[in-house]
Amino acid sequence: MEPVSVLLVMQQTAGLQAELEQAGDVVLVGAVNDQSAAMTHTARLQPDYVVIDYDIPYLDGIATLRGIAQENERAQTVVMSESQDVTQIRSAMRAGARDYLFKPVKQGEVVETIRWLVRERRDYARMSSFMNRLRRAYETMFYDDKPVPERVVRFLEAQSSEPGVDLLTLETLAVAYARNRQWAKLKPLAARLAETDLYR
Repeated sequence: MEPVSVLLVMQQTAGLQAELEQAGDVVLVGAVNDQSAAMTHTARLQPDYVVIDYDIPYLDGIATLRGIAQENERAQTVVMSESQDVTQIRSAMRAGARDYLFKPVKQGEVVETIRWLVRERRDYARMSSFMNRLRRAYETMFYDDKPVPERVVRFLEAQSSEPGVDLLTLETLAVAYARNRQWAKLKPLAARLAETDLYR
């Protein structure tokens, strides 16, 4: 995984800073302890991830989350708090938080959360790329509303099960499934295509 940049918004950062610096795939770009500095540093540093201690005195958590989103729409935020109040958790997630961790946070939990978010973002990008290619193939190959003949689908299925099957065959089968609205068959094939090197 390529290194990602992280900004901390919290008062006590020493332990977490050391943990992030030892991770190897995380670059700590800054640590601030108030809402105003969080906005300024987010705008200036454009971090990939922002970790926020929701328990900082006088911190308006919702405003901070929304402000970060305005300053850097790509940044994903992780909230830490002692509160397990459902209303607060729901409000934080609605304001843009990607995860909500209960304090005391376990050693390594923040790093693993960031890594999980990185994988999720990467997988989403792969799937989006595949769906865009599928849409273009669909538009190019089929101009009418007629379903693909079942014998053609069976032939493509047989070919796709062969070792070393080419990408075009898999894409054609995916288009056929989409044209015939065979969504149950399309889903695993889409996942298979998303894992190929050309979609990474």
